[in-house]
Amino acid sequence: MAHLAVAAITTHASVAFSADYSAPVTVLSDDNVYTVNRDGSSIHDQTRSIRIETEQGVRSYGQISYRYSHELQEFEVIEAYTTTRDGVRIDVPPNAIFTRQSPLSAYAPTFDDNLVKTIVFPGVEPGATVTMRTRETQITPLFPGQFSADDTFPNNKAIKSASITINAPSSMKLYADVVDMPGGLVVADVDGQQTWRWSIKDAPAHPGEANAPSMDDRSPRLAITTFPSYEALGKAYLARARTQADITPDIQMLANEVTKGITDRRDQADVLYQWVSRNIRYVAVFLGFGGVVPHTAQDVLRARYGDCKDHTTLLQALLAAKGIQSSTVLVNADSRYWLPSVASPLAVFNHAITYIPEFDVYLDSTAGTARFGTLPFNEEGKRALLTGTGDEQPRLVTLPLAHPDADKVMVTTHITLDNLGTIRGNSEVKNRGEYDWIARSIFARLPAGSEPVFAQAFLTASGSDGTGRYIHGDVNDLWNDFSFSSVFELPDYTPFPGPGAMRVPRGLGGLNTISSAFDGLVTARRRTPFLLKAGHFSEVTKLDLPVTMKVLNLPRPVIVTSPFGTYTSSYALEGRTITVTRTLDLTSKAPYLQADEWPEFGRMATSIKHDLAAQIVYQ
Repeated sequence: MAHLAVAAITTHASVAFSADYSAPVTVLSDDNVYTVNRDGSSIHDQTRSIRIETEQGVRSYGQISYRYSHELQEFEVIEAYTTTRDGVRIDVPPNAIFTRQSPLSAYAPTFDDNLVKTIVFPGVEPGATVTMRTRETQITPLFPGQFSADDTFPNNKAIKSASITINAPSSMKLYADVVDMPGGLVVADVDGQQTWRWSIKDAPAHPGEANAPSMDDRSPRLAITTFPSYEALGKAYLARARTQADITPDIQMLANEVTKGITDRRDQADVLYQWVSRNIRYVAVFLGFGGVVPHTAQDVLRARYGDCKDHTTLLQALLAAKGIQSSTVLVNADSRYWLPSVASPLAVFNHAITYIPEFDVYLDSTAGTARFGTLPFNEEGKRALLTGTGDEQPRLVTLPLAHPDADKVMVTTHITLDNLGTIRGNSEVKNRGEYDWIARSIFARLPAGSEPVFAQAFLTASGSDGTGRYIHGDVNDLWNDFSFSSVFELPDYTPFPGPGAMRVPRGLGGLNTISSAFDGLVTARRRTPFLLKAGHFSEVTKLDLPVTMKVLNLPRPVIVTSPFGTYTSSYALEGRTITVTRTLDLTSKAPYLQADEWPEFGRMATSIKHDLAAQIVYQ
């Protein structure tokens, strides 16, 4: 959801790292030892030394926080100190190690048992080193008798040395997927114990790139687990979650009330989904920190809030009360797309959504303003674990991708240019699919009365000087497509009288535009994948000219074809009105383009940007 706020205010503006990228810190050592017990409980001992290189490093690592579940884990700081650049050791005093409740606890006191332990280091400055030795004890495994561990070493900082050691009973079968970390089984069976070890040496820092998937997908990483398959993991989740969705009298009564007078089964599912979306406050506790066992549907209904798995559980119970089967789907909710070959529960899965097989539709009731069957962009196209419905076995699935037939922004703009060069206009914007959800989410977050300020910021971000406002309906009306309109004025838009030339005015159109579809293309080459937002974008502008203005030349029509879609434009003058029609269809087989696809996409973008910059010549 953070992506939406950025998109709204900066119109997808991006920041690229320069070639002389300097990492804020250097990891001198990061050694991790897991000691695993037969019941799946474990102890994770970690010793880290991090050298501060820049002022940004001071801000980021002057204090370090660890989050853990008080119910499932214990966490202790065994040792912490700063070594100044002159070699003087300064120990962290006990009163500089704080334990606080998670901020979410204030919003969900009975559902969130998370604690945050923060170490505040003294004497931190560039050249200093912070060292900490910690121990996390997994008292209660997430799944009875099962062990899993996941570690990622982000490559935006240099790593001089890092290691992971696993000590476990030799009778415990382990499955591992390891990337860019040499190592493996060291000891198969000595005194009933097996030992695995992986390490990193002298790994350089790599700068990030705009609009890329998580750097974790490109960093050294490990996932290790006792689960032999994703099917086994799905069954284990179901075994603990299924009974939590029991239909109580309260849930049956609510399901009947909400669906009263609705006979169509899909509409029944839709209205129940809408009820959960609007009435159950979402508390963003990721899987793992909130455990993997949801609260009972009855408890969630009574509390009127819950995390993602609580949302799916209540919705599952309400649907079942009307005879509609559904299943929980485990997925990643941020920018990670890598899925390990081994079934480690929390390697990437941190979110739960709903699948209804009867309608072949995926739902995320935590998205708040997403219509029935619309998923947020950060979930589209991802591999996910369907935990199973009825007799169907758990299996990996690929969530639907955005495509031009379903995900659309259609803008019609009427503009009048007066004889002083001032533009006055209005736009009608229709949204479908993902872009419907984006528009609703943005307007839902605007404080009451702030639309003119938002419109001003949007105009400024798009390179226009002027004023305007948006007008929209009920963002919570999920039965109908979300449309909105705008009015705007751009003083002195173009010199008048001529001769002169001007671009086609944009004003206040869609929040996602043809132009913004190509934001972030600031380099000719990329090292990393590029997140692509597919869909259909049409922008029709009718520009009424003053009688004293004579058009000398209109831009030529353009057709751009590419493996990633098609763009067309046309320009026509009839009487005193210029009609400009621009249409873009963007498609992709995956949520992102690979780096080797970037040049072809860049060529498409360059051709389209040239047309968007084309000018009307007049006198």
